[in-house]
Amino acid sequence: MVSKQPWMLVLLVLIIVSLESRWSEGCLEQERFALLHLKPFFNTLHDLDSWVEGDHNNSDCCQWDWLECNHTTGKVISLDLYGTRDEEMGEWYLNASLFSPFQQLHTLYLGGNSIAGCVKNHGFDKLSTLNSLEELYLNDNSFNSSILSSLSTISSLKKLLLNDNKLKRIVDLQGLRLRNLEYLDLSSNIFNSNNLSSLSVLSSLKALYLENAGLEGSIDLSGY
Repeated sequence: MVSKQPWMLVLLVLIIVSLESRWSEGCLEQERFALLHLKPFFNTLHDLDSWVEGDHNNSDCCQWDWLECNHTTGKVISLDLYGTRDEEMGEWYLNASLFSPFQQLHTLYLGGNSIAGCVKNHGFDKLSTLNSLEELYLNDNSFNSSILSSLSTISSLKKLLLNDNKLKRIVDLQGLRLRNLEYLDLSSNIFNSNNLSSLSVLSSLKALYLENAGLEGSIDLSGY
C-alpha cells in the first residue's frame, strides 16, 4: 500500500506557499503617493518626517509613523494626524479629497489642527466612498455648523468627535443624518438652545457627550 504521507506533506507546503503569497509586501504605491501629498499640510511640527520619498530603506509606508496598515492587503486602515500642524500658523481650510485614496480607512484623526472648514467642492462628502470609515476625530478645531451636512454623506460612521469646535446653532444638528452613528461628542461647543430634538435623526446613537456645551436648566429631548 502506498503511503499517503508524502502527498500530505506536499499539500501542506502548497498551502503555506499560498498563504505567504497573500501576505502583503508593503503599502500600495497609490497610497504612498497620497500620504506624501498630505505631508506638506500636516508636517509643520516635523512629526511626519518618517514619510519620505525616494528612500529605498524606508519606502514601505506601512512602516511610517502615525499610521497603520492591514497586514494582508497593505492598505492604510488608520491615520493619526492629531496635532501635527503648528497652531501658530492659524486657521486653514482642508481639502478632504486628499483622503479619498485610502479605500480601507477605518479610523481618521484630524483633531488639534486649527481646521476652520473645507475647501469649496472638497468637503467631507468626498469621503462618502470610504465604506470602512467608522471613526472620525475632528475635535479641537474651528469647525462651524456648515460641515454637518457634508458629514452626513459618510454613512458608515459609528463614532464622531466634534468637541471643542465652534458649533452654535443646535437646530443645524438635524442635518447630521448618520443612521449608523453610535457615539457623538459635542462637548465644549456653545449651543444657543436646550432643544436637542434635532438629534432624533440619529437612530442608532448610544452615547452623547455635551459637557461644557452652554446648556442650562432642563434639556428638551422630545422626539428622541
